[in-house]
Amino acid sequence: MKELIIKITIRRWLILGIFNLLLVAALGLLMRIKFLIPLPAINQKYVLHAHSHFAFSGWVSHTLMVLIAAAICNTGSRQALPRKYQTLVVANLFASYAMLVSFFLQGYGLYSICAATATVIISYLFTAICWRDTTHRWFRAALIFLVLSSVGTFHLAYLMSSHNTDMRLQLASIYFFLHFQYNGWFMFACFGLAYHWLRSRGISLRHMPFVFWAFTLSCIPTYFLSTLWWNIPGWLYCLVAVALMLQTVAWIVWLHSVLTAHRQYAHHLSAVSKWLLIGVMLAVSIKILLQDLSIFPSLSQLTYGFRAIVIGYLHLVLLVIITLFLVAYGYMQKILSSNRTAVIATGILVIGIILNELLLLLQGIAGFINASVGYTPMALAVAAGIIAIGLIFLLWSQKARNENCI
Repeated sequence: MKELIIKITIRRWLILGIFNLLLVAALGLLMRIKFLIPLPAINQKYVLHAHSHFAFSGWVSHTLMVLIAAAICNTGSRQALPRKYQTLVVANLFASYAMLVSFFLQGYGLYSICAATATVIISYLFTAICWRDTTHRWFRAALIFLVLSSVGTFHLAYLMSSHNTDMRLQLASIYFFLHFQYNGWFMFACFGLAYHWLRSRGISLRHMPFVFWAFTLSCIPTYFLSTLWWNIPGWLYCLVAVALMLQTVAWIVWLHSVLTAHRQYAHHLSAVSKWLLIGVMLAVSIKILLQDLSIFPSLSQLTYGFRAIVIGYLHLVLLVIITLFLVAYGYMQKILSSNRTAVIATGILVIGIILNELLLLLQGIAGFINASVGYTPMALAVAAGIIAIGLIFLLWSQKARNENCI
């Protein structure tokens, strides 16, 4: 068993990550169905905790750990990672599955908290090993933000253990974790993978030092966008505004550099990769625009007051940006085979994700005007089902090559 685990290849790890994403989608579908059909045996809050925690650790962090380690060690898709990385990936998966089961059965309890703590400790070990093995600044920044995000988790645990019921402090802790996961660990790791892919093909983009430092310096101040409802001091508000401007300029420079160098890398991309990357860049542009608009306190308070808008924004980052980029990267690195079934499956997945985002947007707009839209819960369940179907077919499309991957 031990030797089998050590020999698992990059490709098999990524396919397992997609299977984990299918589990996340299945939990999302279950929550949508519970809005339509009474399921007294299912605790909606427990399912939500299992869904969100496993999405972070079992899908995104698992996949990023594998792909970053592969980039650092220059490991091919049919090769296994060095033993130290294989061990960490396996440990993270065991802890993630433990979280999935324990949160589903008990919500926040002894076993789920222990499993969640284990994933944090594993992330620290992964950071220490990667830091020693690479000088890649995008990866190093991603690792710093990964560790920093855990401060929010531990602060929330402290508040709960001390019976502090201040909702402002609890929300600030939750948003701290989410911000440095989404805008730090996830985003910087994806930038690093994109930069690695370009550099491995001898392609150099202009102004990359500026882009890196602009995003890095703006990451910490933009956290306070999530706390504008707390009436932050004027000087801090100005700092956030400057950080947003810097981030926006950096993204425009990145886009210009990528589009200018298009002819150098276009022939390396398949059609499905191109369309996925176009969608990702459009989604990042929308994300940054939304952040720029949220600098207005009245709009920020209104936005964070509607659950559908918050959920829509989180899914915009996790599904549209991060998930579609990781799938595209799998195709770009030839880790995933881009056969006809895979392309169709990816199309189904994208349709489900877009439909989900549009419905959440519709819910948010309806909330603004105090209106209700009929059949939205059913439509959201359909969208979740489409996402799950897309993932099932995507896994099926990779079956033909699985026999040669271990």
